[in-house]
Amino acid sequence: MHRPRLARPLPMTRVVMAVNNAGSSDYRVVKSAEVLAAAGYECVVVGLRSAGLPARETINGVHYVRVNLARSRWALVPALLPGGALLWNRLRKPPPIPIADTPPPVLASGRSAPSAATSAAPPRPWLHAWLRRRLRNFRPATAPLSVRLLFARYLQAYLPALLALDADIYHAHELWMLESCALAARARGARLFYDSHELEPHRNLDWCPASNRQRIAYEQRYIHAADAVFTVSPGVARELVRIYGLPSVGVLRNTPWLARLRSAPCGLRTTLALADEVPLVVYTGLVTFNRGLELAVAALPALPGFHLAMVGRAEPQTAAALATLAGELGVTARVHHLAPVPPEELIDFIASADVAVIATPDVCLSYRYSLPNKLFEALFADLPLVTSDLEDMRDFVVAHGLGEVFAQGDVAALSAALRKVVEQRGRYVDVEQRERLRVEYSFDHEAGDLLDCYAGLSAAGRTANFERSR
Repeated sequence: MHRPRLARPLPMTRVVMAVNNAGSSDYRVVKSAEVLAAAGYECVVVGLRSAGLPARETINGVHYVRVNLARSRWALVPALLPGGALLWNRLRKPPPIPIADTPPPVLASGRSAPSAATSAAPPRPWLHAWLRRRLRNFRPATAPLSVRLLFARYLQAYLPALLALDADIYHAHELWMLESCALAARARGARLFYDSHELEPHRNLDWCPASNRQRIAYEQRYIHAADAVFTVSPGVARELVRIYGLPSVGVLRNTPWLARLRSAPCGLRTTLALADEVPLVVYTGLVTFNRGLELAVAALPALPGFHLAMVGRAEPQTAAALATLAGELGVTARVHHLAPVPPEELIDFIASADVAVIATPDVCLSYRYSLPNKLFEALFADLPLVTSDLEDMRDFVVAHGLGEVFAQGDVAALSAALRKVVEQRGRYVDVEQRERLRVEYSFDHEAGDLLDCYAGLSAAGRTANFERSR
C-alpha cells in the first residue's frame, strides 16, 4: 500500500483527531487535544474549512488541519462503493500534509500566526445543505441513499488527510467521523479511539425515522472496531454498553478546565446594565430547538422584574420563535441574547447572575442521561440551578444540594422554582462544598482517565507490523 511521506519525522506518538467542525471552536475537542499535547503526544486535529480560519495553524501546541467538503456529487462515487474510498486514495496518492519543523509564532491569544498559503475561502456548502434538507422530509425509500451521500462527503474529505497524517492513534469525535477514522486505523494498523459526544441512537435530531436508522447503522458497523470508547456521562456510558454489548465505556465529562479559567473583561450584569437587585436568570449554550427555552420565556410573566439572558450561538429559526413568543407575552425587554463568550472567560462572565436555568425537555435518552457543560458552568460560577427532571442531571443536583428540580413542561413549577432559588439563594451555595466539587469535577481531574487510556493505547503499539514512513 502506498504510504505518503510526512513533512517532518517525530519520534513521539502521533494522535490525529477528526471532528466535523473547524476544531478550534469545539471546546471538548480543544481540551482533549491540548491535554494530550501537554502530556507529550503530537496532536493533530483535522476539521472542516471555515470562513475566516486558515487551512493550517497551531494553537497551544496542537496542529489544526482543515479540509474542504466535495464540491460535486460525482466526487462522492468512490466513497459510496464498498472499499472504494481506500482504493481511490491508494491510486491517487494524496500529497503529504505539511507540519512545520519550527512552530509558527504564537500570538497573545495562544493562536499561531496562520500560514500565508491558507487564506482561500471554503467552498459553497450548497450540497451539504441540500442533503440535510432531504434528511428531514422525504420518502422513506430514499433515506438510505441520502444518508450514505452525507457520510460519503465526510469520508471523501477526511480519509485522504487521515491516511497522509499516518497516526499511531486515530481519535473520532462523534459518529460523523467514526467511519473515516476506522478505515484509516485499519489501513495504517493504528489504534482507534471513539469519543461519542451524544447517545447517538437516541439524540435530538430532526431527521425522519428512516434517515435516523440508516445513520445509526454506521455506528453499529464501526463502534466495535474501536480500541476505546468514551462518552460524556455515566448514563450514556451504560446505554452504549447495553445497546452494543461493549465491554466498557469510559466517561469524560464536559467540565471547565480550572487551570485555564480567566477573568472576563466585563460581567453579564454590567453588559446588560442591570442593577444588582434585578433578578437575573442565565442560560448558556446553543439556542436551538428542544432546549426548553420557550418554557423559560413563558415563565417570565409570573416573575415580575426577572430578566432572562441567553449566552451562546443562536439558530436563527429558534431565535426568531423565542422573540415572537416574548413579544406575545409582553416580556421582550426582559429577554436578552448575547453572543458566545470564550469558554475560559464564561464562568467569570455569568457569575453576576442569580440563578442558572436548564429547562431541557425529556425528548430523547441522550438528554435524559446528559450532564451538560452548562450544569458545570453554573457550578463553577457559584450559581444555584433550576433544572428539568432529567435523570442524571436531577440526581447530580439533588445529591449535592445545588438547586431545585421542576416537573417536565410545567411553566408554573419552573416559575415557582426560580422564585424560590432567588429568594433563598444562600441555601444552595455552600462555598466549601462547591470548592471541593470544582476540583473533583474539573477537566484537570477528568482528563486523568483519558491520559490513562491513551497510555495503554500507546504502549500497545500498532496492530500490525507496518513500515513507518516518518
